[in-house]
Amino acid sequence: MTENEKYLFDHFLISIKSGFESLDDIINGALEAVEDEGWESEISEEWIKETFSHEYAKNEAESKVWQHPTDTEKLHAVFDNLCKEKIVALHNAGYTQSDAIYDARNIWHDLEDNGVKPIGYCYYHGQDLERVIKTGTLCIGFYGEKEKNDKEAIIIGHKIVKLLEEQGFNIEWDGSASKRIEIKNFNWQNAYTSDEDVEEKWGYDRVLSLMEE
Repeated sequence: MTENEKYLFDHFLISIKSGFESLDDIINGALEAVEDEGWESEISEEWIKETFSHEYAKNEAESKVWQHPTDTEKLHAVFDNLCKEKIVALHNAGYTQSDAIYDARNIWHDLEDNGVKPIGYCYYHGQDLERVIKTGTLCIGFYGEKEKNDKEAIIIGHKIVKLLEEQGFNIEWDGSASKRIEIKNFNWQNAYTSDEDVEEKWGYDRVLSLMEE
């Protein structure tokens, strides 16, 4: 595997293991990346399809023997319960912190338009997802109703930690508003099923539905 092939492999292996994207979307993304970088003479379409189809099938096969609930399923339960406590809890929210905050605020406004008053929000974004798959540490960002109100944020942080610890997660957090919550030894296990399932289980409409109950 050449240096550029390895770079492409490492990047899109994260997409496979995340379980949020179809094989076709991952292959198309890899082909676009090769074209953007001008690597067509080095990395063939055949290599991309063969390599990522193999890794995709491998993740799918492994999913058949995972012990349930997985850490990912337990996290999903925590985020659903946070929504029921009127905390906007977003999975895979954009790629950066600013993306996640933007998405959370948009959903917040939609909820207020529908007569629901959130008390805070939390998230992990695409970079966090990459990190947990590589290192086993998942960072959770959080805020209160007002972004610069530390007292509100700390209350939200304690609510998040309580539910995470009830699921048996190993948590590191110094109790401050400036430090994100870290879940240690997190084994990310997720496999793609369909676009509809991903949207229903992980998407933003799920937040609106849970919080409007």
